[in-house]
Amino acid sequence: MFIRIERSASLLRTRIAVALAFAINGLVYANWTSRLPRLQELYGIDNGQTGFVLTSLAVGSLIAMPLAGYLIVKNGSRRLAVVSTVGFILVVPLMAYMPGYAGLLLLMPLVGISTGVMDVAINAQAVEVEKLWGQPITSSFHACFSGGMFVGAGIAAAFIYLGMDLGPHFLVISLITSLLSIYALRNFLNDGPDAGPEIGPGAGRFGLAIVLLGLASLCTMIGEGAMADWTPLYMTRVTGSTEAIAPFGQAAFSGAMLLGRSFGDGIRGRLGSRIVIVGGALVALVGVMAAILYPVPAVAIAGFGLVGLGLSNIIPVVFSQASRVPGLRSGVGISSVSTIGYSAFLWGPPAIGFVSDYQNALLPGGIGPFDGVVGLRVGLGVVALLMVLLFILSAFYLRVED
Repeated sequence: MFIRIERSASLLRTRIAVALAFAINGLVYANWTSRLPRLQELYGIDNGQTGFVLTSLAVGSLIAMPLAGYLIVKNGSRRLAVVSTVGFILVVPLMAYMPGYAGLLLLMPLVGISTGVMDVAINAQAVEVEKLWGQPITSSFHACFSGGMFVGAGIAAAFIYLGMDLGPHFLVISLITSLLSIYALRNFLNDGPDAGPEIGPGAGRFGLAIVLLGLASLCTMIGEGAMADWTPLYMTRVTGSTEAIAPFGQAAFSGAMLLGRSFGDGIRGRLGSRIVIVGGALVALVGVMAAILYPVPAVAIAGFGLVGLGLSNIIPVVFSQASRVPGLRSGVGISSVSTIGYSAFLWGPPAIGFVSDYQNALLPGGIGPFDGVVGLRVGLGVVALLMVLLFILSAFYLRVED
């Protein structure tokens, strides 16, 4: 009895530690993306150039993630989590101190490498904790990431209101998260190498399932990335909000993601996985169209909240389905689908930035209600189209099991 209590207490500490790591990731991410308008001012860059800044980050992540998976298989995830988390916390403040736009472009792949490896490592920890816990708890970890983004956006709004500039802001966040990470990282599972087979019998049948799940992941992650990266700019440039109000668009998205994921396991149990994806796509579509068609601060904030609510549980469901693909080890299925999904961050930001900056050339004279609109409205139209694609894909083609 004593041993069981000790193990239970240890596992609870580990679950809290992994949840805290997800929150740290979201908090740091929200703080620097909330200051994108100031980064544009500091380096004199437009939306298209900002898109390439975000792309260079994605390049670093996509280069690092396959290597991270290999290192976890060989050595376990704890050590990699420690190195990547510390790296991510320390490299973000450097964004405020680059000598120019070129220097920022060179720095961002390092940010991408650290956050990409951290993401893989803490998700690997989450999978192991879930196995030991004995029941589904994946959505709760994703909820902590959303909670970290929500708190981070609020902190950013407060610092902007207080007049704190970019460098001091990022240094304070680095200090806070460094202290939090001390508890988190020392309580991670000391997992070992994974020696299991990667592909089992019937592996030839998994291709189409992986592609379809990957497309669902891709559509969802482009939507998430657009909300995380572009909402502060949308609020200031399109709705006319002040810079202090701008982070509330991102906070609404993150808060709704947190709310949806907090109840995600129960919703999935009652309604089923397919309804979660199909209904989520529709809710997100309504939200993004409201922000596009009625660009005033209150409506845009509410719309971004609906997008967050709709997208909140799609990735956990898609990853769960990927772990069940016949003939493929669960970790390999999740890795394959997540790789397709994370590629969204490689071309999604510049695509939206390009459409935003060059919408007059693409749509000469305007089309219907879009005549004369600010470019970011058209850019977010890309997200609306992807939500339509996600709805069609999940309603008619995707094989989903409960």
